[in-house]
Amino acid sequence: MTARTTVSGFVVLEAPPPAPGETALPLKPKRGRPVGWRMPTLANLDQLTLEDFSFVRGVMSGMKPAVAYKQFYANRHFDADGNPIIPHGTEINSHADRLQLAILAAARASNKPEAKSAALALERRTPEPVAAPAAVAQAHLAYTQWAESQPEDMYNENEMVERYKDYLADQGVQPGSGGHFEVADQSLSVTAKVKAINALQTQLATLPQPEHSTKLWLAASLVKAFARRGVTTMAGVVQSISVAGRHWHRDIKGLGPGRAARIEGWLEDHADTLGPLLRWGAHWEVAPPLAQVIVPLQRAPAAALLTYSQESGIASPAPTALALRSGIAPLELLLVPPALDGQAGIFRTQTPNHLGATTDIEAIGAWLNGYLTAGKQRTFDAYRREVERFYIWAMLEAQCPLSSITLSLAQQYQAFLRAIPARYTTTARVPRHDPRWRPWRGKLEASSQNYALGVLYQMYNALHKNAYVTGNPFESIQYDAGGMKRHAMDVTRSLHADDLYLVREALATLPGLTSATLRKAALARRTRLILHLALTTGMRLAEISSANMNSLAHPRVDGRAADDWVITVVGKGKKKRAVPISVKLMNMIEEHHADWRALMPEDAARIAAFDLSPPLIAALEAPVRSGGRAITDDTAMAHDNGALSTNGLYRTLKTFFRQMARKERGPEMQARILRFSTHWLRHTYAHEVLRENNGDEGLKLAQQLLGHASITTTAEYVEQDISAQVKAARKVNPLGD
Repeated sequence: MTARTTVSGFVVLEAPPPAPGETALPLKPKRGRPVGWRMPTLANLDQLTLEDFSFVRGVMSGMKPAVAYKQFYANRHFDADGNPIIPHGTEINSHADRLQLAILAAARASNKPEAKSAALALERRTPEPVAAPAAVAQAHLAYTQWAESQPEDMYNENEMVERYKDYLADQGVQPGSGGHFEVADQSLSVTAKVKAINALQTQLATLPQPEHSTKLWLAASLVKAFARRGVTTMAGVVQSISVAGRHWHRDIKGLGPGRAARIEGWLEDHADTLGPLLRWGAHWEVAPPLAQVIVPLQRAPAAALLTYSQESGIASPAPTALALRSGIAPLELLLVPPALDGQAGIFRTQTPNHLGATTDIEAIGAWLNGYLTAGKQRTFDAYRREVERFYIWAMLEAQCPLSSITLSLAQQYQAFLRAIPARYTTTARVPRHDPRWRPWRGKLEASSQNYALGVLYQMYNALHKNAYVTGNPFESIQYDAGGMKRHAMDVTRSLHADDLYLVREALATLPGLTSATLRKAALARRTRLILHLALTTGMRLAEISSANMNSLAHPRVDGRAADDWVITVVGKGKKKRAVPISVKLMNMIEEHHADWRALMPEDAARIAAFDLSPPLIAALEAPVRSGGRAITDDTAMAHDNGALSTNGLYRTLKTFFRQMARKERGPEMQARILRFSTHWLRHTYAHEVLRENNGDEGLKLAQQLLGHASITTTAEYVEQDISAQVKAARKVNPLGD
């Protein structure tokens, strides 16, 4: 999970933020004896907290258990000055294992279908690459760089892994070679497990309640201290601290200001359930400190930056967990010296600019924030990373403001990308606020270097158009020809006329269509429906899986109500669009729904959920390891309404293509059919739309039907489909040979 913080007028992302019940780490570690909050044990693991889920999520995502423990249990275990520590005798790895088992057991015991589905995801083994660690690290880097080069609205996470495997096969990479295939599977598995933990956290995490005993949440020393005050519940703790004021901890032996601030922070994080700390009155006021500057000693202003809460009616000082720092640091934490902030940049315009920026970082922020406003989160992440890297280079290497960059300096940065010094790289997975964070994870391929330069070209172009700078230093940069090979979508992966003939033939001869067994016949009819749906609508698998029949409506064509249908689907970036459904396809869907009802036993809850939100494609069998094929009310499904999951859709298509390939004798044709995937069908649909609708109008229609955010993405189908050109060239024979 990521958090957003507004810095210099734009939103930036931080590494995993503290969830409710967590606070950020202190910046300066100090010494002191360990006194903290209650350590989770097997005896109290039935009370799973938000910190427990955050810790497990961090470990699953690749954080070292000790690092995750210090980060996510900072409120439970800290020294007298608030520095997180690991309690004596705590076995971190064992604690992580116990927590995972406890979460899994709680998910299994839950009567919620969502929890049971999450339990299945957690039970699946995460594949571990067998290659050497160095090779695995390189495989991770290669996958990350490839994924970043893909168009924003092209693939979801599952499809990204599938497409990457196709890309590896095209490059001649074999499974087991260097861990590339295993890294892709591992990424998908870890993502699924992290999503499962997130889902379970909202259902199973225990939050402190006012009536809870202090023994459940506080360390024994604090329980005794509050008991001496007559306080035994968490509501009493909040009230006691509010009444006592900012020195409430002074009569508690061993509880210093740092640890007291941690406890206050934890209580404030749980204000939704415990109620707010009431920080007003003379007993909470702080005398303004003295500040010594170049002028004679004087008192600092008494004013402080306050944040007003409408819910509590309290205005309190805004807490700050992070501080700006010089050197290598993320964009949001980068301390820019005044001489390099761009206010006196060589190429700054002398007139007001449309960005409303006075410094380079404000201009960058205004530009980046435009992508967030447009809902383009992936673009924002990718562009921020490249700008962040360039800014660090400009400060530390060029020692020049961004608004003073010349063509010569831009070329120097291009050379820098070819040989990035080791001090700027790391393969360690650390949060962005960690001092060990570095902007690069290794050497860049030529294509990644070109991509970085292209992002900077776009940034300076935007700054120029908005009257912030007088020109674009990257305008005349010559790109590395070796990196010009595109890793973006290959829209030539579509079914040709011969391929479509083979698909029609295979569909017509599906063995199950003539079976006397209802289940076999229903599965065959569903396979036929999925192929027709993908090829005649161009919908992504995730869209097919999540769509439901409630949004069906008859469109008006040429001012009259048509017999066709349209269904509203939610695509990438949560963008909605209307997808036409033909009468023939609608009949196939209704036939499939009749099969589902015939196979379903009399389970009222499952049927009611189906009727409430009928899916396009339904699951006809229970998942593997569910104890049987029949779907009942107790079966854990990916969707409550019985919709077939994206994984189920993918496996259905791949099974069909494998059976289809076995009928071919030629090895080349077999290999081609085995490469068919869900996106081949989507590309085929795109080509058919463009083939039947020429010119700009066809391009616009294709963009709308495919749900592309940018028409540039749709235009790639036109650029890369050269069938017409090749056929035309065959007819040219001036010599008559």
